[in-house]
Amino acid sequence: MATSYKVNNEGAGSNLLLTFEVDTTANKDFTWTDIDSNLTAAAMSGNNTVGMGSTGSRLIGKVISVSDDLVSGTAVPQLCTVQVTGVARFLYSGTAPTVGNKVECDGTGKVRKAVTLTDVPAGGTAQRGMVIAVDTTNTTCDVLLDA
Repeated sequence: MATSYKVNNEGAGSNLLLTFEVDTTANKDFTWTDIDSNLTAAAMSGNNTVGMGSTGSRLIGKVISVSDDLVSGTAVPQLCTVQVTGVARFLYSGTAPTVGNKVECDGTGKVRKAVTLTDVPAGGTAQRGMVIAVDTTNTTCDVLLDA
């Protein structure tokens, strides 16, 4: 008997949402346009502040919302909400990760397959999450966010 059921874990377990300030560095901030384009991979950039980071930055989670209030004199939202647990869907860049891989930020709001262990920075690994599904047609991967 055929079934039309399709597994979709996006958003499952996303019960921990944190509020952060948005990094005001050019091309590292998050806007509604970024969220609508699924450029949502967030990295820590300062005390209680997130941005898109740089290539290889440790992924903290997925930006799911930004405030309507802007940083004075800019078009940058003051605050954002970040999903830090559960399953999150990200666009990826470069070589497609495979199930079981770890990911890190690519610096443009996407994730990338984590580099080898020879690139581990002082203080620990930049890798986070485990890829549980990959869609090479849409260049997305579902990541189980872990600590």
